[in-house]
Amino acid sequence: MIRWLRKVLGMESKPPRKQCLHCATKELPDEIFAVIRLSWFKDGKPYEVDEIRLIDNGDDDFEGFASVVGEALKAGADVSILTAYDAEDLGIKA
Repeated sequence: MIRWLRKVLGMESKPPRKQCLHCATKELPDEIFAVIRLSWFKDGKPYEVDEIRLIDNGDDDFEGFASVVGEALKAGADVSILTAYDAEDLGIKA
C-alpha cells in the first residue's frame, strides 16, 4: 500500500516508546527518603509530570519505594529517582 494512504488510514506503525528509569544519588534532608518524578505519556508524547516525596520513617521505606516505582513503571511512566541511597541498595540494577 502507498505510504501516505497507510498514514491516512491510521495504519502507520510506530515503534513503542522505550520507558526510562533513572536513579541519581544526592544528599537529601534527613527526613526525605527519596524524591520520585513520574513522567506520563499519551500517544508517545509527554503530557503530565508528578512528583512524590517519600518521607524517611525508618520502618518500611524500601517497600513503599518499590511499590510506587513498580506501579508507575507498570502503568507506563518514566521514573526519575533522587535519593541518598545507592541504586543497588534500592534493588535497581544498573
